[in-house]
Amino acid sequence: MLGVLSALGLLLLMPGPTNTLLLRAGLLTGFRRAWPLSLLECLAYLAQISFWGYVFSHLGDSAPWGLKVVQFASVCYLIRTSYLLWRNPDETLKSAPEARVSKLHFFLLTLINPKGLLIVSFIVPLQTFAELTLYVHFVAQFTLVVIPVGCAWVLFGARIKRGGYAWLTPHIINRAASVVICLFTLAILTRLADSLIHTGGV
Repeated sequence: MLGVLSALGLLLLMPGPTNTLLLRAGLLTGFRRAWPLSLLECLAYLAQISFWGYVFSHLGDSAPWGLKVVQFASVCYLIRTSYLLWRNPDETLKSAPEARVSKLHFFLLTLINPKGLLIVSFIVPLQTFAELTLYVHFVAQFTLVVIPVGCAWVLFGARIKRGGYAWLTPHIINRAASVVICLFTLAILTRLADSLIHTGGV
């Protein structure tokens, strides 16, 4: 159990699209308003992990191209998110309610975050999704990790806000979030392209 929790914690602590938006939400709206996003993050990850766990445990290698299509769609969504943050960096200057991250957008972004695939592929045994007892145990472990980690990212953003760093304007925050998401997307796209090349060469 400790090994799984440690692996989940390390993976979920890594900077990425979801954590970037959690940090941004905490910085722009404060911890009290932004921390519920960690609950949405947990639900989205569980939905994604459960889906991929079911697919991998029942389909195996019979439909490899289906997985590639889903991964490519995820990359396209990340590119769109990065573009919108870069294209409209001053949207959050209007008012506090509008400065909040859209809950639906955040949920969808987390839902297609490639970390879910990594968790299913490398951390959680596929047998977990075939036995109810193991699955419930995993859900409990995952919840104990993802919510505190999400809250930590929100708190980090809120601390920056309370620190009075005047140069951290919404414009800079959105542009920085865009760059981080873009770099993360490029890394995923590179892995996907490499996988396709190797698959084609077999």
